[in-house]
Amino acid sequence: MKTDPNLKSLLSLMDDPDSMIRDAVQKRLLDMGEDAFTEMENLLPEFAGRIDPGYYISYINNLRREHVYAKLSDFSSSPDPLLIDGLLLVSQALDPLMDKQYYKDLVQEMSDEMLLELSDNRTAIENLEIFNYIFFRRFGFKHVDESVTHPENAIITNVISSKRGNIFTIPLCYFLLARYAGLPVYPLIVAKSFTPAYIDNNDNILFYINIYKEGVIFSGDQLKKNLPLQDGSDPFKLARIGTDKALVSIYAEHLSYLFGAVKDDENQKTMQRVLECFGEERYIN
Repeated sequence: MKTDPNLKSLLSLMDDPDSMIRDAVQKRLLDMGEDAFTEMENLLPEFAGRIDPGYYISYINNLRREHVYAKLSDFSSSPDPLLIDGLLLVSQALDPLMDKQYYKDLVQEMSDEMLLELSDNRTAIENLEIFNYIFFRRFGFKHVDESVTHPENAIITNVISSKRGNIFTIPLCYFLLARYAGLPVYPLIVAKSFTPAYIDNNDNILFYINIYKEGVIFSGDQLKKNLPLQDGSDPFKLARIGTDKALVSIYAEHLSYLFGAVKDDENQKTMQRVLECFGEERYIN
């Protein structure tokens, strides 16, 4: 790629003593996008003599994070964003160098395998039973961290690879693969909790799914029995079907909670910035 002639001029001002100039440089570099960040890395040897390499790399990674925050804001305002994009953007805020395409390819490979066995000629329950078998038995997705205390089970990219996750990330993988497989499984959000629900073409709930018991199907009556009353009122009065944006927000909320619990202040601050992109509504805390 040919270097933008303005890039070197901007980089010579990145540590200018005038904060207004530094801010203007950062804004211009952000506008130039991800290709500019990669080219900045290539230019490191040229600037290493006058700019500390550690500061230079940190500056680039900060630009990448700010770029991710901007894309998350776009995601949040989009009328119909893709779940995979949001989940990977949140993960990329933690790891700016993450290879998003690698994980998209992994998900696509798994969904392609599922699609070979699902059929429009089967009932919703039949297709879901096949989906459950492949998800839990063949692929081996498994809950291993009910206390939500291990970061390796909390980051969706790790879980996509290892098939081991916590009480939030295994359901998120379930929703994600269901979306790729064309199964209308969405979260019913009730009283600071979310329950997977299978809906029809008119957004009516056909049944609920217990992901913690390998996708066992159950009814609304059973769900009501398990939900505590909120101040003596029926929590179902405020229940609603959650969007994919809600699921991405839940992912960031759970990461914020975990990083707070393990005293990882830096990553918790990152998740707080991510959550700001989704407004003030919270789903699990």
